[in-house]
This record gives sequence, C-alpha cells and structure tokens, in this order.
Amino acid sequence: MNTVARRLELLKLEGMGFNQSEIVKQLSEKFQCSDRTVYYDFENREDWQPALQQLDDPQTILLKTINRYEEIYRQASVRLLTGTQEFTQLGALNIMLKANSKVWETAVLPDLLNRLKHLEEKAKKGVFVE
Repeated sequence: MNTVARRLELLKLEGMGFNQSEIVKQLSEKFQCSDRTVYYDFENREDWQPALQQLDDPQTILLKTINRYEEIYRQASVRLLTGTQEFTQLGALNIMLKANSKVWETAVLPDLLNRLKHLEEKAKKGVFVE
C-alpha cells in the first residue's frame, strides 16, 4: 500500500509542476525510502501508471482532459469579466489562450496528423486524392 500511495503522490506532485529532483527529495523523505526507489518509479511508470490511473479507455481520458481544459477556460473567463485589475484580466486572457492551445493540441492536432499520415500513405501508393 505504501508503494501505491507514493506513486499517487508522485503523479500529484508532477501534476502540480514540481521537477523530478524535487519530487524525489519530497517522496523519499515522506515515505522514508531511498532516492533510488523513487527514481525507479519514474523509470518504470509505463508499467504502473496505466493500472494505477485506470487508463483503459483512451476516449474517456480524452473527454475528461478536454472537459478540464474547458473548465479552466470558463474559470478564467469569469476572472476576465469580473476582475477589476488590469493584471488579473491579462492573466485570465493568458490562461484562456493556453487552454485553447491545449485543447487544440490534445483533441484536434492528433486527428489532423493522422489524416495527413493517411493521405501521405495513399500518395505513396499512387492513389490520388481529390
């Protein structure tokens, strides 16, 4: 159970923006384990992270991610409209711009790249696309 708690905390800290060395230091102290144990978690995350986060359905994950970006956008929009300070409004606009960019990168861009790859494969085969 200690391993699961440590790995969940690793994902949380990483999601909060901490870098790897900061995470290793915090977790090794908190869970009284060696730095190497936490580094090992980083190295083998492809083995444990999907099971820990139950990442079985990519479509569900995509929808959940897009929903989070949209909520961030909505919250920033409220700050833009209700904020009275110029820096608050500029910060809100910046967050809205970043949220739009992330939705594009997450949902639209991969689909577009897949379509282009498909068209490129057809062109290599000599199939002309209208």
